[in-house]
Amino acid sequence: MPKDSPKSVDKIPEVAERTLTEAVGPYAELYPSIIPRLETIARSENPEIRRKIAALRRAAEAREARRRERVMTLFGLTGTEARLAAHLADGGSVAGYAELFDVSVGTVRSQLKSIFAKTGVNRQSALAAMIPRL
Repeated sequence: MPKDSPKSVDKIPEVAERTLTEAVGPYAELYPSIIPRLETIARSENPEIRRKIAALRRAAEAREARRRERVMTLFGLTGTEARLAAHLADGGSVAGYAELFDVSVGTVRSQLKSIFAKTGVNRQSALAAMIPRL
């Protein structure tokens, strides 16, 4: 996204809410009140807060992209599989991932089986131990 052009600034609350929700996914299971609090911050009318939220979003997206790329390269996973593996490595659950990304638990379990086949492990805890933290 270019510097804060009028169009990009208008989209910040919508994109920031989704990004924040994804970023805190595993933590939201432990701290349910965190998402409404972050959503309130993301909808702030204060331009300084909006710029800071946009900067945080860009930094989080870049970090996750690097991590996902590394996991994809190391284990031959697809982007979606790498995202699921990272979610589980960060302490998230299958059900939490399904809810966060609006997919069925069955779909997530199918993706998890594919991840297990590609990585050679058969337990989520073993998978979590393999996923690098960047």
